[in-house]
Amino acid sequence: MDGTLIDFIGVWNRTDQKLIEEFGGISINLDNIQIERDIFLHSNQDSDIYLAYCEYLIKKYNFNIQDAKTLLKIRRDKSGEVLENEMDFKTNVVDLILRLKDLGFTLVLATMTTQVQLDIYSKKNKIMLEQMNIADVFNLITRKENVKNKKPNPEIYNKIMQYYNASPNECLIFEDSYTGVLASKNAGIEVVNIYDKYADLDREKINEVTDYSIKNYKEFIDLLNLLYPIESEIVPKLKMK
Repeated sequence: MDGTLIDFIGVWNRTDQKLIEEFGGISINLDNIQIERDIFLHSNQDSDIYLAYCEYLIKKYNFNIQDAKTLLKIRRDKSGEVLENEMDFKTNVVDLILRLKDLGFTLVLATMTTQVQLDIYSKKNKIMLEQMNIADVFNLITRKENVKNKKPNPEIYNKIMQYYNASPNECLIFEDSYTGVLASKNAGIEVVNIYDKYADLDREKINEVTDYSIKNYKEFIDLLNLLYPIESEIVPKLKMK
């Protein structure tokens, strides 16, 4: 979901910028926020990584609020406002999903997003609901609460394959981040990396392990239309080749 279907990282950049300005009294560039958070998340393995990140913000920017749990709640509330009123799908991704749905593919959303956030997208965000409802188009949604291990652990993909009794060569994954691509490879599944500017820090590593790369979803739609012309009545099963 995050970074693949929507520009979720941008939301957290703006959210953290507001927190630093409000509680630290400091103006900071969005790109710097992104780099700092990436470094922190990549180098820490805390069980509650975002609580630890809030502790980091408090110490780093000398916040006038000292309780990390309180800051975590404030951070979620502020991001929720953006998610509900500003969040939108990435360009052409709705067209791709609906096209795949029409062709008969089994569509699964495998995300480390929480149910709370998914409810915002599927029940409250009018911008997104006017285009499609994720609860309606996906055959299955597996979220953070359904797994114990975060990506690059392949648990979320293994659970989905077990649910459908599917083998890796019957599946294709879209991922934007290095950890997502790595999780796909750890599950033995081919992966398409959709370009996201917030993953540029890991671009070289992504290019080393991904099977396919696309700059935007129109590239894949064009390929799909060559394989399955719109006027064709060919409906594939699950395997895409």
